Amino acid sequence: MTITSLLFALFCLAVIGIYWKLQTRYRVFWLFTVSSIFLMTWSWQLAGIFIVVGTVNYYLGKWLWKEAINKKTLLWMGIGFNIFILLTLKYSDFYITNLSNFIERIGFKIGAGGLNFLVPIGLSFLIVQMISYLVDIHKRILAPELVWLDFMVYVIYFPKLLSGPVESVRKTLPLLKKPSPLDNVSIERNFWLIIIGLVRKVIIADTLAALIPAAIYLHPETYPGQDLLIYLLAYAFAIYNDFAGYSNIVSGISGFLGIELTNNFKLPYFSRNFTEFWDRWHVSFSIWLRDYIFFPVSRTILKRNHNREGFINIVLPPFVTMFVSSMWHGIGWNFLVWGGLHGTYLVTERVIKLRTPKQLPDELPKWRQLLSTICVFVMVVIAWLPFRMDLNSAWKYLLRLPGFFEWIKLFSWFMRQKILGLVAWDNWYGFRFLDVRVIIMIFLAILLDSVQHQTRKETFFTTWPVWLQAMFLAGFFLFVILLSLVSNGVPFVYQGF
Repeated sequence: MTITSLLFALFCLAVIGIYWKLQTRYRVFWLFTVSSIFLMTWSWQLAGIFIVVGTVNYYLGKWLWKEAINKKTLLWMGIGFNIFILLTLKYSDFYITNLSNFIERIGFKIGAGGLNFLVPIGLSFLIVQMISYLVDIHKRILAPELVWLDFMVYVIYFPKLLSGPVESVRKTLPLLKKPSPLDNVSIERNFWLIIIGLVRKVIIADTLAALIPAAIYLHPETYPGQDLLIYLLAYAFAIYNDFAGYSNIVSGISGFLGIELTNNFKLPYFSRNFTEFWDRWHVSFSIWLRDYIFFPVSRTILKRNHNREGFINIVLPPFVTMFVSSMWHGIGWNFLVWGGLHGTYLVTERVIKLRTPKQLPDELPKWRQLLSTICVFVMVVIAWLPFRMDLNSAWKYLLRLPGFFEWIKLFSWFMRQKILGLVAWDNWYGFRFLDVRVIIMIFLAILLDSVQHQTRKETFFTTWPVWLQAMFLAGFFLFVILLSLVSNGVPFVYQGF
């Protein structure tokens, strides 16, 4: 059951309608039931895996709270169990070929299909939440949940199940037990969050994904520089709007249930430095990385080296944090390079800050803020290359990008010739121009972010006159209906993580 399907919309309407009709003590059971049904629409094995992992961590949490002697050992056993599940089920492709060859070498036969493991959707999100739950109990920040059903609702709560946000037990479980009441303001906000999410996902992300040729990721050397540049921008806005669109949709749905989820994206492409970028991109996971990787690594190093400005203290925490982030996304050299690039960006930024006067981004002159935003955006977009393709293709892609400037130079000369009347206007010498829809979608993505940035209001539609809101909604639903007739929909990118 995909989140952008009509079936899911009907499912949510039924869930929300019945939820508010039930007495408070039955609502948790209702959420458990509908979340289980949602899981089983993907696969019954998936539901089984989530429930087993959740149950093991539920009992580990209770045991860890009572344990007085071997607390640290028990904590690492719990963390090890969760990482083992992640490695076994999600990263099996990394080692499955070698394992199959070894099994055949020792005399056992494997069927034509080879070894296969179920890869649960959303497993990475579950595992980091379970690890943080155990760590918080170990630190006595959080007491373990005593009611199995309440804890399992947190584990399999359907709006955040497939692609987050990464929500802590401390924040989410109290809301699951006692949701916030709905009023007209929250209803309006949640409705527009869903609409904005659908605009980002269905109109912008899916259209851009469909227009980018698959071959460009495999054989970029066969494309001219101007195409590569535009398609790279298209991918940058596609992956952002895909994930931000998902986050908006599920936040709106969860809001209708009185359960507020973390705002996972805060216009990251307007960031003026890389620290700010990670404060705006995939916010819930960035907070998890900060609290459970960056800070612990920093504190451990400071215990041995008290110089905060020492080389190790500056370099190691960002690189370890980005290493964990890259491994969370997937095991592969391309993800490691992506994480390494962002680690390098963060370390370079920290070194520069040590040698310059401390100044908040908002205190900088406007021209410096704009220049910083452009620089950060360019470097982030370049880092998307190894994230999306293998290293060989990413390197070829990068080397071909400067060809864009040669195209601009040639096109400028050609336009001057036309203006001077030296070349006929109907003669374009075979200049290649991209599908105009790519440019339109990129422009629409920039426009949407720009309006949200200027108004500082994610649901800025609510400030429009009613007649304009009605016209926008009519046009939007017409577009979605027409699109549904020719497309089966595109899965959310982060369902793969």
